[in-house]
Amino acid sequence: MTQQYLNDDISEKYNKSWNSAREETLPNTTLENLYVICSYFEIEIDNFFKIVRNITDEEIDEAIKSKKKLSTIYKNI
Repeated sequence: MTQQYLNDDISEKYNKSWNSAREETLPNTTLENLYVICSYFEIEIDNFFKIVRNITDEEIDEAIKSKKKLSTIYKNI
């Protein structure tokens, strides 16, 4: 799935303009955006926050240093 496809699909399904690429360069994620993303991928929002809460600072630092995507580390999401 490309970012453009995701943007277009979210726009069509939720009538909401959102640019996923912007989240990489200038994150400004709102609770509304999180809700839409979770809904889109059929993830319960409370489950999303449970998963996020279990990610350690060390894992985030290592992912950033090695430029690995967190999605490859946490593919069970």
